[in-house]
Amino acid sequence: MLNVRPVPESDLPAARERLLQRAAARRVRTSFQDAEAAHASASQDLERGADKLRFYEVVDGDAVSGWLAWWCGNDESVVNDLVLDDPERSAELRAPLVDLARADGSRFLGISAMPDEPAREALAAAEGMVRRATNMVLPLDGVIADAGGLVLREMTQPEFDAYIGASTEQYIGELAAAGMTPEAARKQGEEQMAELVPDGLASPGQTFFTAWVGETAVGVFWVSTEHPMAYVYDIAVDESQRRRGYGEAIMNAGARWARDLGHPALGLNVFGHNPHARALYDKLGYRVTQDFRSIDLADAG
Repeated sequence: MLNVRPVPESDLPAARERLLQRAAARRVRTSFQDAEAAHASASQDLERGADKLRFYEVVDGDAVSGWLAWWCGNDESVVNDLVLDDPERSAELRAPLVDLARADGSRFLGISAMPDEPAREALAAAEGMVRRATNMVLPLDGVIADAGGLVLREMTQPEFDAYIGASTEQYIGELAAAGMTPEAARKQGEEQMAELVPDGLASPGQTFFTAWVGETAVGVFWVSTEHPMAYVYDIAVDESQRRRGYGEAIMNAGARWARDLGHPALGLNVFGHNPHARALYDKLGYRVTQDFRSIDLADAG
């Protein structure tokens, strides 16, 4: 059976560099960044989380058969990266990684499955792993349907003031519904909002829209243009306007807007407890770039 042991201290610089190179290549592949920007952003992220990152060898007896990077923070331990000589044996790591996560005091063990990374996909498919969130992307070089009579207009200050507080609370609720404790969800939600929107409506790289049909406001759309791939942080249809196709229309209008600005793709995250949104994105042609799954350690046996 496979097990893990810490990477020898003398090998840590090589382990960090290997993780950095793989993370940068992944950003080129999934986020449409050029190689230099991908390396810089991956390096920045790894430096930011360096105190929470550890490296392990995967061993079969005394023989090294792979390696993994391990991140531990909040109430969760996460397999940040995983490479195995035989990816089909990934499920053998479930028990030792559960033990490792419990020793860290975590409530959850998480792993992101990614296309073309078979060891991670196999571990994510292990018993008890539940889909929590999925990153998806739509390349903008294909046909994008029009939005019918729906138009996007940038939010006014009063519209933004009414929107941002409710959006923050909704996001915190989504994190909690995805499995985080209320305390951890609030901490992460508020920190991320503060980082993304430091200057309110004028925050660099963030554009906030109200969706209109005629003289009726029917929804909202928040998109980031900080990187080559534009990214949807929020899309919502007013409760009184649902089941009229406005969600699809907003997404089409947003995709056309991003394409007109020169972005090659539009990305987003959909939580696992929102199958209706996932069905919409599947219908619109979005493809999966990362599928995050976790197991509640209380149920791990």
